[in-house]
Amino acid sequence: MVENIVRGKIKCGMALIRPPGHHASSHTSCGYCIFNNAALAAQHALDQLGLTRVLIVDWDVHHGQATQQMFYHDSRVLYFSIHRYEFGEFWPNLRESDYDAIGEGGAQGYNINIPLNEVGGTHYRADSWYH
Repeated sequence: MVENIVRGKIKCGMALIRPPGHHASSHTSCGYCIFNNAALAAQHALDQLGLTRVLIVDWDVHHGQATQQMFYHDSRVLYFSIHRYEFGEFWPNLRESDYDAIGEGGAQGYNINIPLNEVGGTHYRADSWYH
């Protein structure tokens, strides 16, 4: 799908895959994720298809820590994640899932986390993702 979009054969696409893979790192599976599909597609687009910029929007109840880690030093990829955090009490219970993990080196500012610390009320309904 990525190749067809980048080469202009199709205008858009949607990959219906489960699990999304955002917990799998380059060397290990995690959280039911074996392959990090978004990261693999982004890296392929950069390395093989000539793209110079990629945006990954990770909208899931959990933070995609492995996707973040893979591109934390790469300014070609803007990683944006909205996820439950609950002040670090929600899985994957990582400090780097909070709002101030923004990337490092030349990629500072290319990692954006929107950690949701409250469930219910007038806030974004993160708890409804399970229902």
